[in-house]
Amino acid sequence: MDNYEKENNAYLIRLEESKRQHVQTLKVNNLYIHSKYSPLDEAKKIVESSYKKNHLHILFGFGLGYISHELLTKFSDTDSLLIIEPNHELLKTSLQYMDNAQILKDKNVQICVGEDLNNLKYQLNSFFSEYMGRFTFINTPNYPKLYPEFYKLVLETAKEQLMMEIINNNTRHLFSEQWQENYISNLYEAFHAHNFSNLTGKLTCPVIVASGGPSLTKQLPLLKGLKNKALIICAGSTINSLLRENIEPDLVVSVDGGIPNYNHFKNLQIDSIPLVYPLIVHKGIPKGHKGKHIIFNISDHTLINKWTNKLLSQEVGLVQTGHSVANFSLDIAYQLTSGPICLIGQDLAYTNNQTHAEGNQGFSIIDKAKENQRKMFRVEGYYGEEVLTDYVFLGMKNSFENHLAKIRETDLARKIINSTEGGIKMEGFSQMPFNEFIETFCSNDCSKEIGALIPAKKMGDCKKFHKEIITLLEKYEEVIKLADKSIDILNGVKRNNYMFNKKFNKELEKAEDKLKILLENEFIYYILRPVMFKVQHSFLEELNETEEETNRRIYEKSLLLYKGIKGAAEQGITWIRELNGRIEQNL
Repeated sequence: MDNYEKENNAYLIRLEESKRQHVQTLKVNNLYIHSKYSPLDEAKKIVESSYKKNHLHILFGFGLGYISHELLTKFSDTDSLLIIEPNHELLKTSLQYMDNAQILKDKNVQICVGEDLNNLKYQLNSFFSEYMGRFTFINTPNYPKLYPEFYKLVLETAKEQLMMEIINNNTRHLFSEQWQENYISNLYEAFHAHNFSNLTGKLTCPVIVASGGPSLTKQLPLLKGLKNKALIICAGSTINSLLRENIEPDLVVSVDGGIPNYNHFKNLQIDSIPLVYPLIVHKGIPKGHKGKHIIFNISDHTLINKWTNKLLSQEVGLVQTGHSVANFSLDIAYQLTSGPICLIGQDLAYTNNQTHAEGNQGFSIIDKAKENQRKMFRVEGYYGEEVLTDYVFLGMKNSFENHLAKIRETDLARKIINSTEGGIKMEGFSQMPFNEFIETFCSNDCSKEIGALIPAKKMGDCKKFHKEIITLLEKYEEVIKLADKSIDILNGVKRNNYMFNKKFNKELEKAEDKLKILLENEFIYYILRPVMFKVQHSFLEELNETEEETNRRIYEKSLLLYKGIKGAAEQGITWIRELNGRIEQNL
């Protein structure tokens, strides 16, 4: 390609021949993006110092593709490349050079073009989930100088997405076993519960979602006068604040599987209020509630949802996942009514240095020590002021904004209003004082509509349900036998100095084939998934490892897998036997 220059808005792009290597170099606004002498050698040096095996590589700036080409020469299937190229016109120029277009077709490569942070967040979220925080950041020379503000935003976005993924992963790890126990135990209540799918689209009245942020306190007197003027949904532990003011909501939603969530409910008398929950909620909450139950599946639990519907012989209904019970509650409100929806108490910030509304068991005051301990920071507030928040709240904010964006793709007219009057500013939401929302939308008597929301319950086939549970027990026993057999084979490998021969490989393949058939059962796969996830990120291949090191690594990884499978299956059997005992008592 001959030397040429092209103006792109504020960027003057110039290609010229490098002085020592017969390849082009790139100059933008008098800044060389690659070496003007040896671009290929420069790319090799950058990659030598930056490449990390089994990592996500985030490259800020594509340039003429030299760094990307060099990275791909080192990549294996366990590596990925995310290219961030702010300049559309520059990318077009680059794709005409060398075989750069081929780079973007590589299965290990993704690219974000332009300065769309939402697209970048989506890509980072996906990659960080896959790589568990294993990533390295590479700058193509002078790109940060060309795009200083965008570069700063990219770094902040990467930090934000990484922190949220760490929080999500810690939550998954901490509660994975508890979620499984909750799910199995809650199957008994679920069999007798109403399905959320039977309630959707039945309302036209306004719905108010009450959450437990500090700003809720000032809204409670207004909320108290809304009985039968709107459907009131209580998000989780907010129930304590409402009951303190003698406010009885129409529905209470609970999602969290942890003991702290159970502690909010264990001493409450709320049998008169229908309880809405997924099967991962703490088992003590449904078990202790003697009133009406409404169950739902969570949108991203695809496999277990399929099995749940099959086991209960009906479509349970799906609620959009989120970072908090309030996120779930918004989607529940959206699916229940065609009328306006109002959020109150949704601060997502430490308004007035408080954690919760008064009356909430989690209420406390934030001092400087807590602010530093939780790594809090300040963002734009409801009224344009700065408010104190953290990454957990930021994750909830993103969930709200992403959910609203999806709703707006098909439903521009729906009124979804944030009447918190405090806390963080949520992008895309209309803001309206709560008293104005009430005056505008809550003048009609909705008692008849709300009273007819929950239909009569039709009982399922209890004997069929019991048979499915017995079959599941038998399959778990098969899983344990296969795990034991595989561990015995691996013990033989260890005695053989960690060398895998044809005999060992053939025996392991037989056990793996049988195990794969059992894992086609969505429920068994769900229970074993945390084990698979842990193994996937353990004993990763090292650079330049010897044959002996490879054999030892494969042995250790396989042993971790089968011991994990056995342990998870044994624990699963214990919980399923307890469930089976409850079923048999009522046959």
